[in-house]
Amino acid sequence: MKALVYTAPKTVELMEMDQPEIQSATQVKVKIYGSGICGTDLNVIKGKIFANAGTVIGHEGVGTVVEVGERVRSVRVGDRVIVDPTQACGVCHFCRMSQFCYCENFEEHQVGMTIHGTFAEYYVGEEKYMYKIPDTMSWETAMLIEPLGCVLNTFLKANIKPSDAVLVLGSGAIGSLCQLVSKRLGRLTVGTEPDDYRRSFASKIADHVFHPAEMSVDSVLAVNNHRKFDIVVDAVGNQLHMALEYIGKGGRIIPMGYNEQYEVSIRPTDFINNGVNIIGQVAVHQIVGMALQFAQSMPELERMITSRVALEHYEQAFNETMGYHMRTGEPRPMSSVKTILVC
Repeated sequence: MKALVYTAPKTVELMEMDQPEIQSATQVKVKIYGSGICGTDLNVIKGKIFANAGTVIGHEGVGTVVEVGERVRSVRVGDRVIVDPTQACGVCHFCRMSQFCYCENFEEHQVGMTIHGTFAEYYVGEEKYMYKIPDTMSWETAMLIEPLGCVLNTFLKANIKPSDAVLVLGSGAIGSLCQLVSKRLGRLTVGTEPDDYRRSFASKIADHVFHPAEMSVDSVLAVNNHRKFDIVVDAVGNQLHMALEYIGKGGRIIPMGYNEQYEVSIRPTDFINNGVNIIGQVAVHQIVGMALQFAQSMPELERMITSRVALEHYEQAFNETMGYHMRTGEPRPMSSVKTILVC
C-alpha cells in the first residue's frame, strides 16, 4: 500500500508498505478514504513535534471497514467509520480517572507520531476507537469530526454562554472551526488573520475579521459595545500576550495553538483581580461521539474543506497550508484553510 512516512527530522516520503493486518479479536481494518491535514502533522514535518522515524503520519482519518476481528460487535464490513486518534493505555492513574488525554503512557499511543497513522491506504486499530459515520454525513464532514471535537470540548470547558463575545486570534483550520462553533454557541464572533486568503475565508464565518497590524484596542472594542471579550482563543500558539490584552473581567482564555518555543509573562494579581481563567483542556476527552451528533446540525461544516489532494501529491497539499515550500523553505502564498489527502 502507499503510505506517507516520517523518515527523519523535517522529512516525509511516500513509500510502499505492507498492508497492516488484524492482530487481535477486537481490531478493525479500515480502507482509508482520506485524512485531514492537521497543524500537528505540519509541526511533525517542521520538526517541532517528535515522531518515530518510520511511522506513518496523519490522524484525522476516515474510511470503510474491510475486515473485523471475531469479537468486534459495533461495526461491520462495509460500515464507514471515523478513527479516533485519542488513544491511551487504559490502565494508568489518569486513564482510570477517564482522563485519557493525560495517559502516563500517552507517547506510546500517539496515532501518526509513535504508532502508524492514517495517511495511508489502510489502517488497523481497536474497535473502541472506531465511530460509525451517519449515512447522511459526507466524507468531508466526517474528516472534520476529530478537530471539531477538540474545539467543542474546549468551548464546553470554557462554559460558553449565548451572551458571550468571542475573539479568535488566527483563522487557520482550528481558528476557523472555533469561529464556526462560536457563531453557533455565542453572541459575537471576531477573528484575526494576516493572510489575505484566510482572512477572506474567515470573513464568511465571523462577524468581523481584522488584520492584526490594523487591529487596536479601540477598533476591536468598537464592535463589542466598547467591552472586552468574554472568551479569547489563541489559535496560533504565540498570541497569548494579545489574549491578555483583550480579555474582559470574568473572561476565559483558551490557548489552542501549539508552539513550545513561545513564552509570555503574566501578573497573577491581574487574574485574581479580574477573575480571568486560562482553559488548558483543549485535547479531546472522548468527545468524538458528541461531535458527531453536533455536526449533523451543521451543514456549513463541509465548506471548511477548501482543498482535496491525492495522497501522492502530498507536497502540494502541505505547501498550500504551510505558507512556504516544505523542502526549500521558499515563502509561498497560502491557498487553503483545511486540506484533505484522499487515497
